[in-house]
Amino acid sequence: MMSGAKTPNQRILTILFTGALGLCLASATLFFASQPINVLAYWLGYGEPIQVEVTKGTPGSSIGRGGPGEGRVVPDGTQVWLYTVNTGETVTARPRLINIGARPHVYHSPLRAAEDLVLIIPTGLFGVPLVALILATIAPDRVRAFTERAKARNERRRRSGMHP
Repeated sequence: MMSGAKTPNQRILTILFTGALGLCLASATLFFASQPINVLAYWLGYGEPIQVEVTKGTPGSSIGRGGPGEGRVVPDGTQVWLYTVNTGETVTARPRLINIGARPHVYHSPLRAAEDLVLIIPTGLFGVPLVALILATIAPDRVRAFTERAKARNERRRRSGMHP
């Protein structure tokens, strides 16, 4: 006969699994959320404009298969990555607010920055389950009360004929 109560070992494993899942979802959400934040910062004028001399051009975008092009900041020689540029060009660019990776990326046009807005989709795909996990673990009474209110509302609708 099985009991509904969990043993201490099962509780520990549940807590560890939930914590690991939450950590994975949180890190993925934060990683993907950084790019739309960078786009908004670029559009709002964050960062001082810099001159970048392109040393390796690329036709690819940050979304597609093409890798980033390489450039050298004119005053100090710092290496940066940028997309959709031609070798030998000198472009005016601005740095990203949040840089992730070994070499900094720069945006040189609002259109190139807008390509990174597509990363809102994985932000939502990882963020929504993260919020659900947080609600289910931290606020079970609130979730239970919300569920009961939703059931009562659906029952009232069903009785009144509004809900099939």
